[in-house]
Amino acid sequence: MVPKTSQAVEKADSKSTRDSIKDVARQLFISRGLTAVTFADIADRVGTTRANLHYHFGSKGALIREVFQETFTAVSQTLNEIWVKPGLTLDERIALTADDARRRYDEFNPTGRERSPWSLSARARFENEVLGDDILAGIVTMSREFEEDVAHAVKLAIGSGELRPYAPVREIVLLISPLWYFGSPITQFAGWDKLDQHYTAVRNVIRKAYGA
Repeated sequence: MVPKTSQAVEKADSKSTRDSIKDVARQLFISRGLTAVTFADIADRVGTTRANLHYHFGSKGALIREVFQETFTAVSQTLNEIWVKPGLTLDERIALTADDARRRYDEFNPTGRERSPWSLSARARFENEVLGDDILAGIVTMSREFEEDVAHAVKLAIGSGELRPYAPVREIVLLISPLWYFGSPITQFAGWDKLDQHYTAVRNVIRKAYGA
């Protein structure tokens, strides 16, 4: 009979291995693409075998689903902190969204010169043929949640007097949302400074056109 302490250690080791595999897979899916990355690539980076990846996830498709599900959860938490949490101005929320993008950009562009992709959802928008219906539905839900959260924040800004009473909620959402959707492609071709300029421009336009 295996001692309970040994069972606990085995479970912890198994969870650690699964987490390492998912973390490496996420990085490779973003940097190389969902189609190009193989189990062999992931196993080599983790320092394990393809058989171990099959043991933990069964297939590449199952691994992709878990990586995306965790990403959806993380994104939802970030949106709640930035766009739903009370006590912030709309201008501060946009700035925090830019800061979050910069943090993810820096993860894949440590010197600032690589111009590497840094968004899993942006990758998925260009490789959706390899995704299952559940992941595609998750991306749609995530996008809808973002726009609803931004609309909520705009209404709060109107209510607090930051924006004028007639400020058009939907139009302001449409000014902000493309930066969130396509930030990664922008930096791939034009670098971080260009995306930063877009965020600054949107903040200035909203402030000057609709600020109270």
